[in-house]
Amino acid sequence: MNPARCVKSHFRPCLLVFFLTLAASVCAETLTAGGTGSALESLRRLGSAFAKKEPGFVLSVLPSLGTGGAIKGLGAKSLDLGASSRPLKDSEKALGLNAIACAQTPVVLATNRRSEQATSTKQLEEIYSGKLARWSDASLLRLVLRPLSETDNQLLMGLAPGLKSALEAAATREGLTTAVTDQDAADLLERLPGSLGTSTLALILSEARPLQVLSLNGVAPWLKGAVNPAYPLLKPLYLVLRDDAKPATRRFVAFIQSPEGRSILEKIGYSHALR
Repeated sequence: MNPARCVKSHFRPCLLVFFLTLAASVCAETLTAGGTGSALESLRRLGSAFAKKEPGFVLSVLPSLGTGGAIKGLGAKSLDLGASSRPLKDSEKALGLNAIACAQTPVVLATNRRSEQATSTKQLEEIYSGKLARWSDASLLRLVLRPLSETDNQLLMGLAPGLKSALEAAATREGLTTAVTDQDAADLLERLPGSLGTSTLALILSEARPLQVLSLNGVAPWLKGAVNPAYPLLKPLYLVLRDDAKPATRRFVAFIQSPEGRSILEKIGYSHALR
């Protein structure tokens, strides 16, 4: 056997492996995302699905930053993609940011009591104002609050003037627990006996939280495996990116808006009929 020919025949496969490895490293790209806590696990699922289409793609999702934190991170170029629960303000658009309306998910009243099925505006007014502090079986009701500025509370306040007053009163009551982030709220709702508070359907479904979601005024948020369009409290999801966003960021956003991306979101508590 010709030694030179042998070396040459072994060299070609090695060279091919080298170039394939180099190509994979060039194509590999990590994006950093963050924002409203209710969307974090949803982003992770979308990132995993997109990585199957673009090998080497990695999505790093930061712990809950909130909408404000995401916008600051994008402005500082420490984030590639933000998840927001509201449209951008003019001052934020001036930073070179764009928000794309993506989907919406019900804001729900949730509890760890499996025996509970429903609540009403009137009942919530009594609970948040402090007039009603026990469940129907006389066990203690433990209310988990969110900051008044949170989108969940803003939506609740819009249901009725009496509910707005009750939420404002609850914010001043001593001894109540206030959760800063969406994940903190869900943790407390799971842990505190007799809990009641707000969350989102998307967070509960995507994170497989063992919480009971209540119907509101006779309307269930989740009906036959889909968001009920008649449910009154719907929280929007906006995808926020910079004007100079990376090509990989734009491809990922396009995937989220594709039929496959929309299908993933619909299965975990989102709808796309924005209102």
